[in-house]
Amino acid sequence: MQTPALPPGTTQRTLAIIMGGGAGTRLFPLTKDRAKPAVPLGGKYRLVDIPISNCLNSGLRSIYLLTQ
Repeated sequence: MQTPALPPGTTQRTLAIIMGGGAGTRLFPLTKDRAKPAVPLGGKYRLVDIPISNCLNSGLRSIYLLTQ
């Protein structure tokens, strides 16, 4: 099943909002010294890198990261 294409110019008018999370208590040992979005993933990336990459690969350029 293929996703239908967006109308031209849609991604230029779309704002992405990524919810970066709160205190990260369920990830406690990993969030002892850093915020949840900065937790390493696979030794090369951070948790927040995945949704940012998805937005960029989808053509979205206006990205906001909400943190607590």
